Amino acid sequence: MSSNIGEKNESLGMFAGFVLLSEDHWDKQQFLDDLHEEWEIDLEEDDDTNPNVVVANYEDNRVVIAKFSSTIPNNEAEKNASNNYMWENAVEVTKTHKAHLFVSVLGETADLIEKGKRYVKLLAACCKQREAIGVYTCGVVFEPKIYETFAAIMRDGYLPIFNWIWFGLYKSAEGVTAYTYGMDVFGKPEMEVVDAQGTPSDIRGFLANIVEYVIENDVTLRHGETIEFSENDSHKIAYSEGVSLPGQMTLKIT
Repeated sequence: MSSNIGEKNESLGMFAGFVLLSEDHWDKQQFLDDLHEEWEIDLEEDDDTNPNVVVANYEDNRVVIAKFSSTIPNNEAEKNASNNYMWENAVEVTKTHKAHLFVSVLGETADLIEKGKRYVKLLAACCKQREAIGVYTCGVVFEPKIYETFAAIMRDGYLPIFNWIWFGLYKSAEGVTAYTYGMDVFGKPEMEVVDAQGTPSDIRGFLANIVEYVIENDVTLRHGETIEFSENDSHKIAYSEGVSLPGQMTLKIT
């Protein structure tokens, strides 16, 4: 195993993202009501006099939500919206945003999964705002209704993998290549499946199953090991320069 896998990760536990707004307005009380109705969460603000800011304790974390009367700088949201192959009009819709909410869950915690769930619940509640037109997180812009749908699986006890991690997909020279974006928040390297044979949905599902296993069980995959699903279904692991994510090291799953 390369020593780089264990190096300090500055992104560990950094749950922060944005909700894009069609107008410079949001209804803070509606957000608080939606958070209670959808997730049975009641936030007690430090100071409830500012209509554009929420600062509160949430279990052992701090929540900060703030409205900014501006677009995301440097066309960053538009560039990342182009990554979303599931939303045909992602870039066009993202270009229309006039303001945005910054959403973050702060504080050290031993349970990254619970912290991540709290983050997703906050963003999902923000999606119910009339002005919400996109959720910019984990390197992509989601359609709000889709983000809410992904988040809803938590009610059935499942992890919101597709809210935390973006699964990039594209046709490559010899098949389908898939990659993750967002694993660093959980202290894990990104993963890739390169030139795989199968449908894009099958390849994404295969990679998502591995991601869920790694996050849920806090597993460290090592260079040279294999993942075995059955006696006749094993996959080698290599740690090397990224193919889809050049400039960083990734885990390749055969």
